[in-house]
Amino acid sequence: MTFETFIPPRSKSVLEVIGEQDENFQDSKENFSAIQPACSYTVAKNFSDAEGNFDTVLFQSAAIGNLKNSELVALIKKAAKKLNPRGTLIFTLDNLAFAENILAILKEEPAKFKVTLTQSELENSIEQAGAKISRSLHASREVAVPKSLLEISETDVSVFAHIITATLEKLPPKTLIQSFIGEKLVCAPIRIHMPNEFMTTEPGFFSESSLIQEGCEIYEDNDEYENKIFINQRVSAPSFAYGKKFFEKLRDANYLYLSEIDDNPKLWQKDYERTGWINFAGVHAVQTSTNALADFLRQFNPNVKIFENHIKKIQPPRNFSKESAQKNRPVTIFFGALNRDKDFEEILPVINDVAKTYGKKVLFKIIAKQKLFNSIETQNKILLGKPNVYDGQYISYEEYENALHTSDIALLPLLDSEFNRCKSDLKFIECASGGAVVLASPVVYSATVKDGVNGFIFKNVKEFDEKLRMLIFNKSKRREVAENAYNYVKNNRLMSQHYEERIDWYKELFAKLPELNKETQARIEKLAPNFKDEILTADIKIPVHRKNISPQNIQSKNEGLFGPNNEILIPV
Repeated sequence: MTFETFIPPRSKSVLEVIGEQDENFQDSKENFSAIQPACSYTVAKNFSDAEGNFDTVLFQSAAIGNLKNSELVALIKKAAKKLNPRGTLIFTLDNLAFAENILAILKEEPAKFKVTLTQSELENSIEQAGAKISRSLHASREVAVPKSLLEISETDVSVFAHIITATLEKLPPKTLIQSFIGEKLVCAPIRIHMPNEFMTTEPGFFSESSLIQEGCEIYEDNDEYENKIFINQRVSAPSFAYGKKFFEKLRDANYLYLSEIDDNPKLWQKDYERTGWINFAGVHAVQTSTNALADFLRQFNPNVKIFENHIKKIQPPRNFSKESAQKNRPVTIFFGALNRDKDFEEILPVINDVAKTYGKKVLFKIIAKQKLFNSIETQNKILLGKPNVYDGQYISYEEYENALHTSDIALLPLLDSEFNRCKSDLKFIECASGGAVVLASPVVYSATVKDGVNGFIFKNVKEFDEKLRMLIFNKSKRREVAENAYNYVKNNRLMSQHYEERIDWYKELFAKLPELNKETQARIEKLAPNFKDEILTADIKIPVHRKNISPQNIQSKNEGLFGPNNEILIPV
């Protein structure tokens, strides 16, 4: 297991102290460098081997697991002196009570983990050294154990490692980011889960999310968190009265209430009109992805913030020289997007002519509806999606990244329409990270793609034809433009470079929450006369959770289904 997701992504200097490791050990340098390429990342066997100051110091279990209290306290104090302001200390510790470790000892086999330190001892040493623990987490995995072992164990035997983060600064107020997810496959990973994941590497931030199918709960009378944020991601209020009541519940529970949308709301215009657009008028503020969307949303709420779409990590740079040396390697042309078949129709005749003219010299990789895939008149094509899953339009993000990393040209056609003008340039960012040169419409993409510099823009079918054929033949130009685009994303469009903007905005909103409450209530009251009868007759019950919830990650429980051989399978 690597630990890059626990390192604050803003870190420009990281020290990972690994101790004595076996040959299968993998440090977190490569993975974190993809998240924050500007980081100088040092891996050292011993802390004394490293020089300089650091934003983050990560101690692996092998480096601290057998230290005595006095030795550990002294080490942490030394590390503290090398921390930059806002610096973070991260400790990993193998769990002695992990099921596989206990079973090995009971069988008189060598223990899996060669540590003597326990979690509580580590936490005590951290505090004795003057650091403040900001988060204590457990890493778990599914294990099968005898029922007898589970009965005698007072610990969570599925936990194989503890991860503790600490800071030298005073701990900030705890902030809970609670997200209600309406679209989980495409938008939520980019717009909700990724930024929330990045924010929770910072002291004081915690997050949880629930799907629309699961419902949501408002946390009342909860003193664990000084600040609470509720983000509604594309979940339409069932009625104006419900939206009104929901805001009032959140207001009374001291929440900051936000709406998140990154598609043209007119797609669901009837639903929004039926509820007085309360999804946007009846919240404190709205976050979105483009200027076009922001301009539209400001007619309902003046507090609109644009957060452009970014990616989590940059892919490894392409080895273009090695690719060029491969004999008979076809030029791979990629197209992949949800619901863009009509955008593709205008250029389809050119695609088919190119396929006919160049034969096996070109290969098409397509993520699209089966019908569109079938309309490309060549056998030299691959449908990446499964026909029975969204009609071929969906694959895993890992497969998508791999497809881009092995493609030379990516087609990004967008017809000029109100719907398309609200889209973001995310496709270009993803293609550039994978080293694929884009041939794109000016709609949306002309704001980012500089023609002939970091991509190509076509304004009509004739230009598309000319530039596609040029790109097929001109390897050197493809490489030059692909490298420019890759560097643009690496330096400008990674989430690590932007997630703190969200934190700053949320803090600004919290500072004026009483004022925002009054403004939002006024907008709702202005709309209320149009829904007078509905408000009077509605019987609305909103789920409320009245108990405190712990600001820790959700731990797996010692419960599950009995499997064969009297074992319990513990879900993670």
